[in-house]
Amino acid sequence: MSTRVFVLRPEPGLSATMERGRAMGLSMEAMPLSHAEAVAWQVPEGAFDGILLGSANALRHAERGAGKGAGRISETMGGSAADTGLDMLPRLPVYAVGKATAQAACSLRFPIAQVGEGGLQKLLDTLARDAPLRLLRLAGEDRMTLSPPEGVTIETCTTYRIVHRALDDQDAARLREGGVVLLHSGVAARHFAAECQRAGVDRAKLSLAALAPRIASHASDGWKNVAVAPETSDAALLSLVADMCH
Repeated sequence: MSTRVFVLRPEPGLSATMERGRAMGLSMEAMPLSHAEAVAWQVPEGAFDGILLGSANALRHAERGAGKGAGRISETMGGSAADTGLDMLPRLPVYAVGKATAQAACSLRFPIAQVGEGGLQKLLDTLARDAPLRLLRLAGEDRMTLSPPEGVTIETCTTYRIVHRALDDQDAARLREGGVVLLHSGVAARHFAAECQRAGVDRAKLSLAALAPRIASHASDGWKNVAVAPETSDAALLSLVADMCH
């Protein structure tokens, strides 16, 4: 029997990961334990030099939760107060973490200023040379604290939150048979670890494949194996899993 590969991430990433993994011959099993939902937000006053993105979800849900402040950024960028949502934001360059986030921004017609790897802080550290910069950070409710370099200021808007669900009896039974679990975020890693403890799932039967070291650290210990992708891309993560399954 081939090794089961459990995918915890929500849509739309879930389907993309499942399809890519199956094309590689992996025994993929969907087990989404969360979904993202938009929250109301308003853009701060003043002009911005760019948008800071650590997740495609932040941009994906921004339009749904945009409040009356969306008109203010339209005016700032040369539009009118009648513009709604993110109509005028494509004029702002995006500083993105990861190719997937950059691709999501490109699909919405955002110009890409820079694509970083290894997290937002690492990307920020490279921006000192471009200072002064005032960046609009679109982020989730649960996010890491950043320390911008001198000359770089950040205004943060929360555009979405992650809503978790518990492992049900069927989920727990599948996990007890063992396999490899994909971890795409630190929040997902913490939730999964807590749910395994609550449901009595033996961690020693499960291997974890994390997208980044920071994500792996949120899962604590006791697992059969914990491996980290060499770069923060779904392709690299699944390539790692393929090696773990053989």
